[in-house]
Amino acid sequence: MATTFADIIKVMPPKVAAFFARYPDGIASGADLADALPDLMGAHEIAGLAAGMRARLLAYLRHAIADFDACTDLVLVDLGYSGNVQKALRHIFDLEGIAIRLHGAYLITRDDAFDDLADSDTAEGLISDLVVTPHAKRMLTRNVSLLEQMCCSAQGSVRDYTGSQALREPDLRPAGQIALTAEIQSGALAFATQARDLASRHALQPFAALAVAARWCAATLGRLLLLPDDDELVLLGGLRHDLNLGTRTLVSMLDGGFMKSLVIARGFPAACAVLEPPMWLAGSLAALSPSYAHLYVLYGTNRLPPDVYGETPCGRLKVGLFGAGGGASMEKVTVFLTGLNDLRLRIPISRAMGIATIALPLAGFAREGILHGVVVQTGETLSDAAKSEDPKRIAQGRLVYAGLDRSGDHYRAHDDDGCVLIPVDPTNDEIALYTVAFTSLSHDRILAARHGDTEGSPWATLP
Repeated sequence: MATTFADIIKVMPPKVAAFFARYPDGIASGADLADALPDLMGAHEIAGLAAGMRARLLAYLRHAIADFDACTDLVLVDLGYSGNVQKALRHIFDLEGIAIRLHGAYLITRDDAFDDLADSDTAEGLISDLVVTPHAKRMLTRNVSLLEQMCCSAQGSVRDYTGSQALREPDLRPAGQIALTAEIQSGALAFATQARDLASRHALQPFAALAVAARWCAATLGRLLLLPDDDELVLLGGLRHDLNLGTRTLVSMLDGGFMKSLVIARGFPAACAVLEPPMWLAGSLAALSPSYAHLYVLYGTNRLPPDVYGETPCGRLKVGLFGAGGGASMEKVTVFLTGLNDLRLRIPISRAMGIATIALPLAGFAREGILHGVVVQTGETLSDAAKSEDPKRIAQGRLVYAGLDRSGDHYRAHDDDGCVLIPVDPTNDEIALYTVAFTSLSHDRILAARHGDTEGSPWATLP
């Protein structure tokens, strides 16, 4: 659509407008646009658009900064993290023959990203590699969306400039979120003002030892972003992140349901490394359990032992696979033990098998337990399915408990024949991987099999 193109690219060249005009309602297919775009926006057109954008930006800067052309140095203050704005502005100044030096002052820096900084420019991060390790800093920046929301202005992001005015995107955030952001910022300024007055009155020097102040800043920020308490989850969990990029999509900061499905499908260590979304990963894990947030901090500081919190084979189990036409087979799958004493098993199914139902004989090895959920991942290969970060959870109401008494996630069987019937939905992908996670309440402690090939029930347990 023409309007979507303009929202994403921020410009509408005449050739592109003429292209969309040939289609009903200005809507062209993605394939048609991709084929035509090289002829619609060649190097010459792109250079012209860039020159126009540079001219508008510089006109705005000359209006906003007194004696701009007489400046020798400018300081950019930002949250961080790689100096992309500073580098882009440096490139613009070089193209326009402007010799102003640029100095970046950032809250957090990825120090290795500044190795290509211009010789005349500088950059300094309060929380740098000298304060926390790069590994821990990646964890902070992975969760920094929460801080970004607190620092947002009460208006949309800039999309262009005209004269002395900045043209902005629509601000799609709810009014309540904008009001909360303003209250947080007002409180922070009030705190800083009061702290400055008290420091002067009592001869305090909070920045005399800047390295110490930076460490305390990192610890305070880390506590908020990584280990939120329940009040903070309630207050801040409802914030929504504007993806922008020409869309009108707002993404929730928290997504506990998604994280639970991912933990079931891929295990806790893999969930700790998931890409966005959710925007606030630590908060989403804390919404499931405070211990998850604590373990995530250990993971982010490279202190989560994989041999404890990873998966260990602890036995084999026969599951029933029933075809839509009535055929059936029994297949063995490996059951894994997690560091939290939960059990997880994965059942791969190809589309060609025509399976309609999976019969999981839970009661055969755990008469009583908690079924955390069943999720399915799909892909063209088993490896693709296993790596998928988009697991679909099967609703509890679709699971059939045969010979089992169920109350919520808890189940109890009267004999060893009780099982759970899992429906298999059609998929366009070649492979569907069904993962089941549960906790046995029939055993205090299940032991991992020495070779991961133990059969029989119950598995080895401590007396």
